[in-house]
Amino acid sequence: MNLLIIDDDAVDRMSAIRTLKDSELQLETVDQAVSAEEGISLASMTRYDIILLDYQLPTQNGIEVLRELRGIKDFASAIVMLSHSSDDELALMCVEAGAQDFIMKSEITAPRLKRAILISAERCQLERQVRESHEKLRYLAEQDSLTGLSNRYFFDVALKDALIQACRDKSPLALLLVDLDKFKHINDTFGHVVGDDVLKEIARRLKGVIDVGDKICRLGGDEFSILVHTLENPNQIRLMVDRIIQAVSAPMEIQGKTVQLSMSVGVATYPECATGAAELMKCADVAMYRSKGLGGKQAQYYSKRFHKQVESRIRIENDLKTAIEKDQFILYYQPQVDAETFDIVGVEALIRWEHPELGLIPPDDFIPIAEESDYINELGRWVLHKACEQFGQWMKYPNVEKMTFTIAVNLSARQLKDTGLVKYLLECIERYQIPPEKLELELTESSLESSLVALAMLKSLSDLGVKLALDDFGTGYSSLSHLNKYPFNILKIDKSFVQHIESEEEASLLKAISSFAHSLNYETVAEGVETELQRDICCRLGVKRLQGYLFSRPIPPEDLERNWIK
Repeated sequence: MNLLIIDDDAVDRMSAIRTLKDSELQLETVDQAVSAEEGISLASMTRYDIILLDYQLPTQNGIEVLRELRGIKDFASAIVMLSHSSDDELALMCVEAGAQDFIMKSEITAPRLKRAILISAERCQLERQVRESHEKLRYLAEQDSLTGLSNRYFFDVALKDALIQACRDKSPLALLLVDLDKFKHINDTFGHVVGDDVLKEIARRLKGVIDVGDKICRLGGDEFSILVHTLENPNQIRLMVDRIIQAVSAPMEIQGKTVQLSMSVGVATYPECATGAAELMKCADVAMYRSKGLGGKQAQYYSKRFHKQVESRIRIENDLKTAIEKDQFILYYQPQVDAETFDIVGVEALIRWEHPELGLIPPDDFIPIAEESDYINELGRWVLHKACEQFGQWMKYPNVEKMTFTIAVNLSARQLKDTGLVKYLLECIERYQIPPEKLELELTESSLESSLVALAMLKSLSDLGVKLALDDFGTGYSSLSHLNKYPFNILKIDKSFVQHIESEEEASLLKAISSFAHSLNYETVAEGVETELQRDICCRLGVKRLQGYLFSRPIPPEDLERNWIK
């Protein structure tokens, strides 16, 4: 183990070195730096396992040095902050800034220092594994393995970013959806290997005709998207569409076979057709299918009279208010089981809409609309009330009293701005006599926003005694910052880390995330468990609760009572 001490006090440095010798740690080198500048220089040239950093240096304080150290490219050292101060707030600030531990110099003993170094090294390694997992997942998520183009995930992010920039610059933007005509015939006639080579050639040709700065993605199958940023005049789009159609229509030689294809193109522009990413995508999609409906081999530009999807969306938005007034919503419940006994230990409440004409509408179809139309607070309160009311009834069953039974309710990030939420929740808890610790509130990592309002609300909710769960953990961009800022008790590991596992070798990301969560003493719940192998791996990793189709789909309350509770 290589170690660096950054401390301007010679006596403190010598004391630390003596303590290190007494700790019986296997140290290969112990370098010393007497200033922040010297320490940063050494750390940038040498890879140290541990850095003991004095908080009070002549020219900079420890947090400033810490930030500079962590800014070094490929920096991977664990940092233990040393200080004469016993200020708990200072210790927390140091940990939030990236230190793995904080020790008062007066408390340094060989066992204490050894334990701090070993734990800090382990925490640093786990953090590094999670960061590497994020980077690997991001690369895999953004890259189409067949054509080498960016894929649908990248396209969604790029479109949103492009619209923000276009709005800021007051500049136009065009979205082209490209779909090959009768591509299935190629696969059926020549086989999928030839079909894959055709897609690669199409991708190469499309890249050859777009302008510098424009983005091209493969959305999936034989569908591509092109995002055109630099629009100087409307005729530019027509010329680009002509180039695309000509390039794709030219015959190609694939494995000794001559293949000729045509394509359908749908075009939508910002801000004329739509100002939001989803709406602009729908407009281009409508135009593309209009092109196919007219026989293909052409481009169509968006027209409102073909936009049935938008009409459907407007209907749902208009019907939402009536649905809330007439109580057309119901709650389904998905069991969570103990990883050791597989007995039910909790449920997650999931909303459904019983539309009188459209039937059962899943939440993904109306929750985003509810958020955009400001119905989400009223709908969110309804869910809390109904879930507490139902749970209050279940708490009266003898079997429930014998088990550690909890109920989880999802919160939207928009609800964190509902100033009356804490009072309303408290009224529900008291009315239905629910122990607060048995109620869990879930927020997705991607929905959280860094704001003082959100932080204050979460702390107020936590003060009620309810548990806070970070849902879809591992999929967002700032997991560590969320854990530092917000008072979460539970981490729900996203189903994407579980559902793809078909062998022990494919569980490396799940292992890293589980180890990280357990090292920080978070209770863990694994979502998306669908096979016995996935169940067994989660159990071996020490995940406490399991949830997924292997045990049960979301079911009505009466089915839960009949099959799980009574």
